Amino acid sequence: MNQQAYPHAKDFGWIASDDRGNVGIFITAGEGPIASAALNAEFFPVVEVEPRVLDMSIRDREGVKMLVKVPRPDSYIDLASRGLYVYDWTDISRGSGHLDAYELMAIPAAAIRCDELPEELATVARSVRLTGVRFGVDTTISVG
Repeated sequence: MNQQAYPHAKDFGWIASDDRGNVGIFITAGEGPIASAALNAEFFPVVEVEPRVLDMSIRDREGVKMLVKVPRPDSYIDLASRGLYVYDWTDISRGSGHLDAYELMAIPAAAIRCDELPEELATVARSVRLTGVRFGVDTTISVG
């Protein structure tokens, strides 16, 4: 499997599925680790994941549950309203209190499963399966 280069210093999202087939999006903050399978060169460029997710229909915007208070939650709500669990690499803003993990920011009201995604996104999400993880239950996720 050929790999895409990690797009350093770019804030973007990559997707994965959990043990139940639910889908999560992980916002890198320009430095968060990415599951190697997400960088498979056979897929479209990883930086295109988030725009493709935002092209999907909104499932439920009003029922999105924000778990953190941030000045501008719109991007988290936009992603979760399409059915994805939203995790963010918050270490960049934590100073010395690093988690070394993605932190759950928003829970969708109507979670989407891999088989409900557009085909190209479904292929990526199925290929990037985080074994032993349950989105929404696991509030932090380390990616090696």
